[in-house]
Amino acid sequence: MSIEKSSQVPPGSGLADPPSTRPGTVQVLPVTGIPEIRHGDDLAAILAPSLCALEVRDGDVLCISTKIVSKSLGLRVDPAERDAAIEAAAVRTVARRRHTRLVTSVVQIPSGPVMAAAGVDSSNAPDGPLLLPEDPDGCALDLRDRLVTMLGVRLGVLLTDTSSRIWRVGVGDIALGAAGVASLQDLRGGTDADGRALTVTVRNLADELAAASDLVKGKAGGVPAAIVRGVPGATTDDVPARALSRTGEDDWFRRPSLESVWVALGLTAAQEPVARMSPEPAAERIERALAVAALPRKDETGRDATARWVPAAPEDASHGRAGIASNPGTSTTAGTGTGVGTSTGTGTGTGTGTGTSGSGRILVTPAGTGPDAWIAAGTLAERIRTALGAEALGAPLHLLTVEIVRPDGQEDSR
Repeated sequence: MSIEKSSQVPPGSGLADPPSTRPGTVQVLPVTGIPEIRHGDDLAAILAPSLCALEVRDGDVLCISTKIVSKSLGLRVDPAERDAAIEAAAVRTVARRRHTRLVTSVVQIPSGPVMAAAGVDSSNAPDGPLLLPEDPDGCALDLRDRLVTMLGVRLGVLLTDTSSRIWRVGVGDIALGAAGVASLQDLRGGTDADGRALTVTVRNLADELAAASDLVKGKAGGVPAAIVRGVPGATTDDVPARALSRTGEDDWFRRPSLESVWVALGLTAAQEPVARMSPEPAAERIERALAVAALPRKDETGRDATARWVPAAPEDASHGRAGIASNPGTSTTAGTGTGVGTSTGTGTGTGTGTGTSGSGRILVTPAGTGPDAWIAAGTLAERIRTALGAEALGAPLHLLTVEIVRPDGQEDSR
């Protein structure tokens, strides 16, 4: 994996040096004969015979599903307590998304990774959802120490789990815990095949090994572990999996675009709406923008302004005409797109509008004619523009204008 040089992985930080030889044949061998793991089972004792059958040797890396570690530790919860367990495991919430009636929380867990539902998993868990170990690196170290003592070989151990990746469809296994593995290999200072100097490349070897192991493991095969053999330099250093997570100032994507704007607008975590996983109609996104803009901020008791959406007539929308601002200089435009639905602004300072298009006019009306009322109307209008801009990041909206109108103005009902 190529990453920018940062304080997290400085040159000379103790990361593994690149292997001196090119890789030859790499083998991925399933570890079979593992029974259903129960609370209190000795994983090292259970794994040892199967590893001996594979003639485990120095340099091998054992990739084991974190799920069976959780089973042996008794990290189960009642299905009715699943949501509470996710909340308790979360260091911070990154995003929430709705799928039909279910809301999935994407959170950072104590060991560093950001995972859906804090990694709480109900698959292959007939006795109840399983939690992740709080210290997977520690679990990997304990297991490795036992196996090294029992088998007399220098092997590495990875605890793996399934995860998705930003900007990629589908899932693959990543390393949650590591012991005796050169999890990060620093290639900086070397050269590529054309002789050019490598200045930023640090390879995430642990995740590559974890993903390779899943080719012979998987949820349906009943094989919870695999040996990856023949990777040069795989066990020449000991870098914990915690070092693989971008956190703090190194986190480029701390919140998704919508949530980032909501935070900037002053919403608290409790006030943040939940967007859907699937594409949302334009009208639904406009409705949410109006609601977000109208929510009271800290120390605000109310706002002397209201807002309503007046959708464009079909013939205007088809020609890109969403209405003309009646008060020049107070309108703005937010993208183009499609959608149908009903827009209902909620909270202090909103009104309602219905229509079949995402285009039209959003009319902001001060509650009176005094300076405070006009200031409140301007504040609400700017918040609406910002919230609409956030909604248009994922998919564009039809032509919209945000206009401040006189409280006694007679507006076109279109």
